[in-house]
Amino acid sequence: MKELILKNTKVQLGILPELGAALSFLKYTQNNTVRDILRPYEAGGKADANNASLFPMIPFCGRIRGGSFVYFGITRKMAKNHNGIVDPIHGDGWKSVWHVQSQQEDQVILTLEHNKDTGGFPFSYKAELTYTLKKTRLEIEMKITNPGPLPMPCGMGIHPFFVKTKEVELDFVTQMVWSNESDPIFDKPYETPSTWQFQGGRPLKNAVFDTCFDGFDGKASILYPDTGITVNIEADNQFKHVVLYAPRGKNFFCLEPVSNAVNAFNLAANGTIGTGMKSIGPEQSMSGKIALEIHG
Repeated sequence: MKELILKNTKVQLGILPELGAALSFLKYTQNNTVRDILRPYEAGGKADANNASLFPMIPFCGRIRGGSFVYFGITRKMAKNHNGIVDPIHGDGWKSVWHVQSQQEDQVILTLEHNKDTGGFPFSYKAELTYTLKKTRLEIEMKITNPGPLPMPCGMGIHPFFVKTKEVELDFVTQMVWSNESDPIFDKPYETPSTWQFQGGRPLKNAVFDTCFDGFDGKASILYPDTGITVNIEADNQFKHVVLYAPRGKNFFCLEPVSNAVNAFNLAANGTIGTGMKSIGPEQSMSGKIALEIHG
């Protein structure tokens, strides 16, 4: 499998176009010591972007519950796309082969064309993904274009797997909760409980999360007190939601800026507002930008 490398004196990252345009590693050099910021991809066994360091979520984030949704009065269906999960999840991008449009020393541009007749998402679309390295800053730009004759729903985000340590702390602001996997409420958001607030910084420890928040201002920090490293996340105003996924007993956690809530297409069809689902007309596009900046 082809791996593209971007690097400078401080940061190195690997990109796997054939594996959903996922990252295979993101490393930071601190005082001559190379440290993993994201969990490195393990190539053993079946190739799976879910084992990578980061993958893009295009053209939607989270699940489509029941594998169908109604859009403009028409029921659209999508088969499940990942073993062990009954609903289609995170779109097609992470399950597709991307093509290299251009590669420079500090930038790679990848493209994807999806045809609805081949299965997967029930609308055709074009996607472009750009990884740019600027000193200790990784910029990720995403764009979805609708080439079809009818409007289509869409969303986007990233799914990074950050290294988890005993000391790691998170700092981000939310106002509402859209869904939590252990919570029966999925049709409307509710106020973020105080025990789930990370504003001002709070250790993650052994807390377990699979939670989609709303009211995200696009800024988050991940602090590693043991090394003095901080990773700042900056997302533009396309990303008003954020997912915290911290499974029990794993060496990683995920803090995912996303444009849409879990099951957004179905919620929007039922009249729920604020889901983040976007509708784009023929030849229209949706785009967004997220940056990860590392400080030592």
